[in-house]
Amino acid sequence: MTSETRSGRSEGPRRPPDSWGGFEPYAQICRTLLPGARSFSIFDARGALRWSSDAAADSDLTRVVANVCAARGRALGSAGDLHMLPGDVPAYVSWIRDDSQHLLAIAAIVYAPSGERQTEARSFSRAHALVGPALECLRRELIARIAVARLKRTVAELDKMRRGAAAGSFDTLTGLYTRPAFENRVRLVVASGESSSSWSSLYINVDQLHVINDNFGMRVGDGVLGDLGELLRGRLPSGAFAARISGDRFAVLVPGHLDDAERFGEALREAAEQLGSAHGNSRLRVSISVGAAALDSGTGELMHSLAAAETACKAAKDRGRNRVEVYRANDVSLVRRFADINIAGRLHDAIRAGRLRLDAQLILPFGRDVRLKPHYELLVRMLDEDGTAAGPESFMSAAMRYQLMPSIDRWVTETAVERLKACSGAFADVPVSFAINFSGQSLNDQSFSDFLIERIGSSGLPPELFCFELTENATIASITRATELMVRLRALGCGIALDDFGTGLSSLSYLRQLPATMLKIDGSFVRDVVRDPRAESMVRAIAQLARTMSLTTVAEYVETEEIRARIATLGVDYGQGFAISRPLPLDDLLAQLTAKSGAERSAAVAHRVGSVAP
Repeated sequence: MTSETRSGRSEGPRRPPDSWGGFEPYAQICRTLLPGARSFSIFDARGALRWSSDAAADSDLTRVVANVCAARGRALGSAGDLHMLPGDVPAYVSWIRDDSQHLLAIAAIVYAPSGERQTEARSFSRAHALVGPALECLRRELIARIAVARLKRTVAELDKMRRGAAAGSFDTLTGLYTRPAFENRVRLVVASGESSSSWSSLYINVDQLHVINDNFGMRVGDGVLGDLGELLRGRLPSGAFAARISGDRFAVLVPGHLDDAERFGEALREAAEQLGSAHGNSRLRVSISVGAAALDSGTGELMHSLAAAETACKAAKDRGRNRVEVYRANDVSLVRRFADINIAGRLHDAIRAGRLRLDAQLILPFGRDVRLKPHYELLVRMLDEDGTAAGPESFMSAAMRYQLMPSIDRWVTETAVERLKACSGAFADVPVSFAINFSGQSLNDQSFSDFLIERIGSSGLPPELFCFELTENATIASITRATELMVRLRALGCGIALDDFGTGLSSLSYLRQLPATMLKIDGSFVRDVVRDPRAESMVRAIAQLARTMSLTTVAEYVETEEIRARIATLGVDYGQGFAISRPLPLDDLLAQLTAKSGAERSAAVAHRVGSVAP
């Protein structure tokens, strides 16, 4: 094998063209310029065959090119070499370089002259001079292909970046803003004072999407969400924008007054009812609940407005779904619900920081029956950071709505046990018991019963010191669990009180099976006992019923002396209310009981000493 090379710059291979193909014109030109050329082949910079005019490309040529690339590495000549294939067949191998002399490809022409020209093997330089113009065109096309491929990659990367950025700003399922992007838009448009000065927010929730998912599959459920997103995009008023803020929840900010937002919400609700038919299934029912609230564009308080709209949306669901509710300051139930959102946050903080306090209110016997010892009901208070106490009427609704009662009930039990243990010596001299409330939410917490029994049983305190109160409605709602827990508490020796008795729908039918020891007559009867004969009759009847069943009775909300005097004549055992005693901190009460116990003990000692004196 002979070769002819020319020295030149030695460079490594460049990235190959984006697509190898379409080189047939160059093969035809080379056959024209170099008569006797049998095949035209293109190899990449690493020596791999990429295209050939010969369907059965010569394996000997492929091996020669590969060997040259492996042996020379980057030290390839600037033009190429002549290689002799088996059978003395010349092969002209040319290096195709870019303007920086980086190797792009390798062009190989296998020459097979016929007849009398069989022995006329031209030198590489003579052959290259003939086909050089064609190879130059090939070089420029390869450079252009690389440039186009690089441009495509750049565009693809930019598009990927754009889509990546869009993925952070737009929900892929609905095409609406994501919540962070929505909030940013609010800050940019509303808080900056751009566009309309009046804005309203809408909070939208798909009704019972889980039912659609369960009955028709997640794909249909996602389709409903996508359709709602398309519906929103197509109907948004000028300047409005919307977001899918989570799952099946959407938010819209609409320029204009609250009445405008309400009309838009109603039109949207009506249109959403037609989405089911779009899926070709007559059984698919789609509806949305919508809440609307005004936004103070002067401050851009989106969170406040969106929370108010969410409150209205939840009210729409409570009131039957598939409706629009507007948050207005004169709607007491909505204002209460909205206030609960803020109070729940404060209550969470108070529980974590230990800013709760136990107060105690006296429950006093009306008669002189020595068997009736005084009771105290333990009442929880929430303390603000400045120490101001708030009663349960200010936070109980939020605690119930946001499932905080189990945490509060556990705190009350733990705190009561610890406080009473510290003063346990006083209770031997001062007969008393303490009533502790727990909620229906705790009753439905399977671990709460075990916690309560274990805490009382291991406290070292006499179980009869405790009486546990549960509202009648909560008891009846979970009658099986309530009965089981009451039986366990009675087995320990604790008392059981049914609170708010008389308001339940099935009071008498369940009373026989409940191991209660006390009935607390609902305050709605007690407050009206002076002016309403029917309320008086109800209180008297409950007292008589309780007496026949060996239960004690307590009249709640004894707020005036007149009520106190009347209740005392109706056979009720105990009274509770401001006319009897106001609540005071448990620690203060325990200090009084301890002092009283000490005084009585001293008096008893003095009496014994005096009785034996000479």
